[in-house]
Amino acid sequence: ALVDAMTALGKPMVILLRNGRALALEGNVKNAQAIVVTWFLGEQMGHAVADVLFGDHGPSARLPISFPHKSGQQPYSYDRKTTGRPANPDLATEEYKSRYRETPNTALYPFGYGLTYGAITYGPIEMESDKLQWAGTLDLAVTVTNTGSHAAEELVQLYIHDRVASLTQPGRLLKDFKRVSLRPGQSEKVTFTLNPRQLGFIGADETWRIEPGLFDVWLAPHAQGGATATFQLIGPASITDGR
Repeated sequence: ALVDAMTALGKPMVILLRNGRALALEGNVKNAQAIVVTWFLGEQMGHAVADVLFGDHGPSARLPISFPHKSGQQPYSYDRKTTGRPANPDLATEEYKSRYRETPNTALYPFGYGLTYGAITYGPIEMESDKLQWAGTLDLAVTVTNTGSHAAEELVQLYIHDRVASLTQPGRLLKDFKRVSLRPGQSEKVTFTLNPRQLGFIGADETWRIEPGLFDVWLAPHAQGGATATFQLIGPASITDGR
């Protein structure tokens, strides 16, 4: 009721959430001009939050969990596995697909999400090759630009998806990230070096294994967006180390 009354005044409103888990936001809380997730901070919380709100320090943190559209989506995990009946997001009423009836399959605020006082754009992924050799590495890069009028810190995140494996793999997995500071109007190329060991997983026999094949890769601001590309890991049928 208090939030509704304040919204009725027609003034821009910033919501401070003090929470220890993901929340299903609704109404005027969800529709506020800005939302700051403060978690349960310590005795200096007031000073820290004030520094961010008044612009002495720009926000640069990212969500370690996903916020759902509705409570019925919980528990919502960004690294959920794919389904044999994927829903087409353009066909909301399509029958016999793995989807929610009245809610998008996506998160409202996904894992890794977070805004800054800048405005960050991502260019396409640049790869030195579309093949990663078994004993080699693969460099991937993306150019990020701050088109806003304030300095910002962006957290560029690298996700991968193994298209075909002996054990079903998640739709996306975070494998690396880098933080970059950008002045207004500044662009910077952010480069990652990917090696085959980062593509491994625990198999059905409970051993660590790496399998060749096609992989999707994203350089992204969070788990639901970003620039994407595909590469192939070249090698033997598989390798395990029994760890």
